[in-house]
Formats: sequence, C-alpha cells, structure tokens
Amino acid sequence: MRRTTLSALTLLTGVVLVVLGFFLSAPIGPTTEPVYSNPKLDFAPLMFVVGVVLMAGSAVVYELSRD
Repeated sequence: MRRTTLSALTLLTGVVLVVLGFFLSAPIGPTTEPVYSNPKLDFAPLMFVVGVVLMAGSAVVYELSRD
C-alpha cells in the first residue's frame, strides 16, 4: 500500500473513534439525575483519546512508511 493510503486510513480511523467516543460519552438532554450524566459506554472517553492519538499518529505513519 502507498503511504498516503495508510496515512489516510489511520486518520479516518482516528476521526471515527473521536466521533463515536464523543457521542457515546456526552450526555444528550437535561442531566437531572446522575444516571443521565454517565457515559453510555464505560470506555467511550478512552475511545476519544485513542482517536486523537491516532489522528496525530497518522503523520508519523506517513513519514515512517516506505513509498
């Protein structure tokens, strides 16, 4: 695979994880009770962080992969 494709796939995976992590951890609507302020998925904030790391790491993938 070309390094542009690998870098784009890494970036796309990071974006998907960021979007999923954000929407699964952010409460939607009024948070009147503690049950509604908890994330829908326990590891959703971790998905967000891993997505940000992957997006930053896509430049590293581009530089380190062969042409």
